[in-house]
Amino acid sequence: MREQLTLLREAMERHGITAWISMCRDAHGSEYIGAHDECVRFLSGFTGDSSILLVLPEKAYLWTDGRYFIQGERELKGSGVELMKLGEPGVPLLEEFIEKTASERMKLGFSGRLVGAHQGSRLARAVIGKGGTVEPDRDPVDEIWKDRPPVSGEPVWAVPEKYTGRSTKDKLKDLRKKMKEADASVFVTAALDETAWITNLRGSDINCNPVFLSYLILTDRSCRLYVRKQALTDKALAAMKEARVKVCDYDSFPAALSALSGETVLMDMSAVNYDCWLRVSGQNSVKDAVSPAALLKCVKNEAEQKCMRDCHLRDGVWLTKFLYRLKTAVTAPDYGKRKDRYLTETDAAAMLDGLRASDPKFISLSFPTISAYGPNAALPHYFPVEETAAKILPKGLYLVDSGAQYTDGTTDVTRTVALGRTTKEERRNYTLTVVGMLNLMNAVFPRGTRGMNLDTFARQALWARGLDFNHGTGHGVGCLLNVHEGPASVRTRPNPDARRDIPFEPGMVTSDEPGVYVEGSHGIRTENLLLCVRHPKYDGFYCFESLTYAPLDPDPLDLSVMTDEDLDRFNAYQTQVRKKIGPKLNEEERNWLIHETREIRR
Repeated sequence: MREQLTLLREAMERHGITAWISMCRDAHGSEYIGAHDECVRFLSGFTGDSSILLVLPEKAYLWTDGRYFIQGERELKGSGVELMKLGEPGVPLLEEFIEKTASERMKLGFSGRLVGAHQGSRLARAVIGKGGTVEPDRDPVDEIWKDRPPVSGEPVWAVPEKYTGRSTKDKLKDLRKKMKEADASVFVTAALDETAWITNLRGSDINCNPVFLSYLILTDRSCRLYVRKQALTDKALAAMKEARVKVCDYDSFPAALSALSGETVLMDMSAVNYDCWLRVSGQNSVKDAVSPAALLKCVKNEAEQKCMRDCHLRDGVWLTKFLYRLKTAVTAPDYGKRKDRYLTETDAAAMLDGLRASDPKFISLSFPTISAYGPNAALPHYFPVEETAAKILPKGLYLVDSGAQYTDGTTDVTRTVALGRTTKEERRNYTLTVVGMLNLMNAVFPRGTRGMNLDTFARQALWARGLDFNHGTGHGVGCLLNVHEGPASVRTRPNPDARRDIPFEPGMVTSDEPGVYVEGSHGIRTENLLLCVRHPKYDGFYCFESLTYAPLDPDPLDLSVMTDEDLDRFNAYQTQVRKKIGPKLNEEERNWLIHETREIRR
């Protein structure tokens, strides 16, 4: 990747740019982005989905979070890019680094479309405050990326109301009420999951996310959807006409923003790009707030809750079938001794992906399947490729983190299983992870409780033995939408934007995924999705209902680190799995599941 950095530096020099920033981001602030916007990967070779690259004339730096530290060290080796580990002692944030190094000679460049409004503003203040200048309109990456993939324009279709639970008209009415409460005359969103949720439309412009490239401008009298018109199906166009949503050309959105004048514009600066903010802020009053669409969307209505239960039950059947096939194959006495070769990580992923794809309501995966054996599982977001995929041996631990998009919902689940002999350390770490997952799943908490309050449930058993994991415990999940959905989350550290630390309330869905990662040895994670519900007995209290039903492997349990309550919770969950999944399996699979979910005693 040194060649790309050399070409970029030459382009920077031509335009007088002394520092260039590329982010793993698109114009909509999406977590996962299309190939057209994979600038960080093109320049550095880093494939993680959370990163910022800073290129200076002589040096280059890449910031990423704890999920990608090990991966980053591997992928950046020999690239000329230094890894900056976010959250580690002594590692400054990008803005702090820029503020420290900025001078009157600095000309900082970045694409205003690909940098968030908040971050772009902070960077501009840091540089201009030191007498430097900012160039947000020129993109030298586009000059040197000769075979850059085109912007996507996949078909956009309408989702029946039996799945969405509410019409677009009803959602627009709710949003206008929120606008009135905020004394705003205009609401603007660039977040793809928000435009998809508001319009009850879906697409596939972003891999594994059923969304489409779009913006939306709402007033008390009109709603304009900016999208590639040719991508909408006839039914989608008819649905927008019925909802009185005007369909406008995607590329006309910047001009529409510039045309706003004298308005009070409600928009989430964390979800719009710097270019949007520059166009709006000059002639209008901007109210920066968590998007009302995000707050409404994260609370699933009754129809969405039913859909999530239904798709998770089917998904649990596919995962159980996969675990049966994998474990019986790998633990067979003649595994690897016949002409058949060992299964690899990619073989296993293809097996599970194929099972899910046979579901009549399957649309796509909700993210590329993480299929990791042994040491590879120590990378929380490891994705195998065929050329380097590890063989799955009849020993140690195997981790699979996977999910799907169905017409009736979105799934995300992780299981770690033993494939033979395991070490004492592996058994202890596996057990503590399972205990943590079950502890959070069984939490009871009062109204007003936030994710930071709940996080300790999942970590306490690990902390008590000096262990921890360097990622959040839980993220929101959409319904036939993004597998990572804000604003609610379960985490140890405060959200940098305190407004997003919202309390849990009935209808919210969160993941529950503690883990342990030992570099060079093994990685363990166990994940269920949970639905927040009212407690059946205690007024003013909430609890969780598990959406996920798939067996937990009893073989690597270390009963010495489990309390009687831990064992009761483990057995109770396994019993529910057996009752819900068992009737949907064939006889061999069902007999295996009965053994897998047997009652565990000391």
